[in-house]
Amino acid sequence: MEYILRMHANLLFTILAVFGTLALWSLILGLLRRPVGQWLLSGMAIGVLLVLAECILGVIMLIQGLRPIRTEMHILYGIIALLTIPIAHSSARNREARSQGLMYAFACMCVCIFVLRAVEMARF
Repeated sequence: MEYILRMHANLLFTILAVFGTLALWSLILGLLRRPVGQWLLSGMAIGVLLVLAECILGVIMLIQGLRPIRTEMHILYGIIALLTIPIAHSSARNREARSQGLMYAFACMCVCIFVLRAVEMARF
């Protein structure tokens, strides 16, 4: 059980690093009015898979009886972090290059904020 708890805590830093990098990358693309390429979209897909893995580890911890103090808020932030990028992708798909980049940058920054906020709710 301690191994899952450690993995859940350490995966957080990977998610923050990935989405922080993606936010900076898409912000630069948006400001330069460059189109969002397949590499950035693939990076966001990998980031979403990392958040999904984090959610699965969280569910395993809940089943095993490890609950944070504000369980409902922690779960809510996890679900919102998981859905942010797919929602941003569906709304940015047919826009011009500048607004696509800026929208993806905002979405990636939001994921970082939601993940950090979930950490605040994770005090055991």
